[in-house]
Amino acid sequence: MGTRTYAESITDIRKRLGVIDARGEDYILIGYSLGAAGVGDFLEYDRPRHCRGIILIADPKRHRAQCSNPGVPANRWGVAGERKITRVPWWSYSIPDDPISALPGDNGNRVTASKVTGLPQPTPARWWDAGYTLDWLWRYTVGGRHTAYGRERVAGSTITYLQAATRAAVEAAR
Repeated sequence: MGTRTYAESITDIRKRLGVIDARGEDYILIGYSLGAAGVGDFLEYDRPRHCRGIILIADPKRHRAQCSNPGVPANRWGVAGERKITRVPWWSYSIPDDPISALPGDNGNRVTASKVTGLPQPTPARWWDAGYTLDWLWRYTVGGRHTAYGRERVAGSTITYLQAATRAAVEAAR
């Protein structure tokens, strides 16, 4: 984001991807964090003609029913809300306690996320619980849960989340 707002960043990503799609060549989209939000929105809302698959890592708009790895409870989804991928084959990876892609639905950080993104969300049931909200904020700011994808292994596996995403990209390209 840098000096841009969330909305400006997403708009820029979508615009640039539109230029790529206009070239007329097939491609696969891969995005991490804000990039995942942008490529996911581009796919679902701009309806590109040449995208053949999408790989999302730490997607702030991950839908609760879309996760390629085990361990993420159904009551957790992206901090910026939910967007379901429906147009192409998809792979979506989330560390189970990443506050950006797997924030509990009742967590007070959703109030802050609505202010940052401008995307409305229902008021979370535990908006008032400062300890609960701060625990999840700590996981992001100090705990490193949002940046562990290259070193942490997928539950029940010997590979990291980024290695799983790489395998998905190879599969999507076939």
